[in-house]
Amino acid sequence: MTLLLELNLRLAHFIQPHLQDIALALVATCLVIYGDKVNAFLKRLVSSWVFVARVMAFILMCTFGYGLLTFWTQPLVYWGITQVEFVYRPLLVVSCFCFLGVLAERKRHL
Repeated sequence: MTLLLELNLRLAHFIQPHLQDIALALVATCLVIYGDKVNAFLKRLVSSWVFVARVMAFILMCTFGYGLLTFWTQPLVYWGITQVEFVYRPLLVVSCFCFLGVLAERKRHL
């Protein structure tokens, strides 16, 4: 049992400097999984527009829309991870990625 606790603490220390990158990976994975919903909403919104306006809307959504979503939500996810007690962070990170993997499988992304 102490071996598992020691491994968990080592993993917690190892991931500590990488928490911002982990938060970014979680946000990016969510955007990949649910990006089709955002694109479908945009498609319904601009379907009556002329071709050039639709293309510009798509470009703006991909560059600024997804960029802003990432820029705004990554610090929130990072804050959420840091609010969890140090010893439970590895479990939280692994659980989040497993949960996102299950969501991706259900949406047939895998």
